[in-house]
Amino acid sequence: MLDSLGNIGDFVGGVGVVVTLVYLALQIRQNTRSTKTSSYHSAVSAVSEWSRGVGMDPDATRIIRDGNVDYESLSPLDKARYGFLTVSLFRHFENIFYQHEQGAIDDSLWSAWSDRMRSVVAQPGVEAWWRENQYGYTEEFRNFLETA
Repeated sequence: MLDSLGNIGDFVGGVGVVVTLVYLALQIRQNTRSTKTSSYHSAVSAVSEWSRGVGMDPDATRIIRDGNVDYESLSPLDKARYGFLTVSLFRHFENIFYQHEQGAIDDSLWSAWSDRMRSVVAQPGVEAWWRENQYGYTEEFRNFLETA
C-alpha cells in the first residue's frame, strides 16, 4: 500500500515538473518576443529622432543634403558638422545591424533596413565620407555595407 502511494506521489511530482517546465518555456518565449520588440522599437526611435533633429534644423538639413551629393565641396566647418551628423546616423545603423545579427530583429524587418543603409552609403558624398571614416566601425558592419 505504501509502495502504491509512493508511486502515485512520484507520478504527481513528475507531472508537476513537466507542467512547470512547459510554463517556463512559454514565459521564456514571451520574454524573448518582448525583448525583440523592445530592441526594434529602440532602434527605430533612435533613427527617427536623428531624422527629426536634422529635419527641424534648416542648416543641418542643408549640410546633409549638400554633403550627401558632394562631401568634398563642403567648407571645413560644414565637413565637421556633416561628420558628426553622419557618425550619429551610422552608429544607429550599426546598432540595427548588430541587433539583427543577434537575432533581435526579424529578417522581414531587416530587409528594408538593409536596403536603406546600402542606399545611403551609395550616395557619392556618403561614399567619400565612408572611405575616410569606415574604420571607426566593426569589421562585420563594414563588410556588410561594402558587399551588395
